[in-house]
Amino acid sequence: MSDAGHDVTIHAFDRQENLESITEENGVKIVRHRVGITPYGGSYSTIKGIQKFRKSVVNKVTEVDILHCHDADTLPLATQINAKYTIFDMHDLHHTWARMTNPKSILRRLVSTRMKSAMLSRAKLVDSVITSSRYFSDWLNEHSISSTFVENRMARQSELANPTFPTIGYFGRIRDPAAFQLLFESLKFIEPTHRPNVIIAGDGVSAEMVKQMSMNYSDLDIQVRTGFDHSELPSMMAEISIMFAMYSPERGNIAEGAIPSKMFEAAAFGRPSIVNADTPMGEICEAESLGLGVEWGDVEGLANTITRLHGTTVELIHDESSEREKFLNVVNGFKI
Repeated sequence: MSDAGHDVTIHAFDRQENLESITEENGVKIVRHRVGITPYGGSYSTIKGIQKFRKSVVNKVTEVDILHCHDADTLPLATQINAKYTIFDMHDLHHTWARMTNPKSILRRLVSTRMKSAMLSRAKLVDSVITSSRYFSDWLNEHSISSTFVENRMARQSELANPTFPTIGYFGRIRDPAAFQLLFESLKFIEPTHRPNVIIAGDGVSAEMVKQMSMNYSDLDIQVRTGFDHSELPSMMAEISIMFAMYSPERGNIAEGAIPSKMFEAAAFGRPSIVNADTPMGEICEAESLGLGVEWGDVEGLANTITRLHGTTVELIHDESSEREKFLNVVNGFKI
């Protein structure tokens, strides 16, 4: 939007209160709100922190031409801030997270149902809905809500030389311990002399748990790093040969159409990804030759796929250019 001539201000939630309060990047002003250190996840503390964040934003924003609600957590702002037009950017099925830690919990199912109902009601009040997946758009259409899908693709980057030793990376929110256990167990099926290293970088509700888990695999070379800045992505991609992007299917959003942006980020640098087979992300991955899918729970199959993909490269033919155009078409449709 900045490139199209709009003045853009991002209001961000500084959960850990460790970032500068106001910065500017590529002509975009970033205002970070501090309302107390807030954990990731679906705890009561998280919910209260998000509520305080929204209240802080309302107190700072008076009137805008376009309000862009980045996810369901910020969607309530659509009725609290005076905006000529409002966009809801649905990049995940937010309500499915409430059930992730205990899918059989009756209480969590009830909370998830209420979150879903509230989100759908609010989504019908905005001027435009954007999703990060064509499958999410299909899901919304079943609830009589039209939308435009804009995938989180990157521009193609200069292809990087592969590291001399096979290394698997995971860069992003660390929320799914079961996926990392699957990865670690699979590496035991690979001969020690050819066994890949692992680099996990990011933050999230399960970061500490995964770090502790990695210590139980003393025969593996596993690095668990803290969060990173997007500007570090090129140097991090240079360290790995494969991107790991598998998730437990107990996360309802996997079957419904979640597409990991890390798959596109890796492909932009020529790196292949491993994703869940027989899922929407698996369909896109294999249709565009961005990597391979593996059945969830297939430990040996994952090991074989890791060995097969090391040293290979991919090309992101469909990059961000067309996705950017779709987004701008939505914005340009507003009478400002």
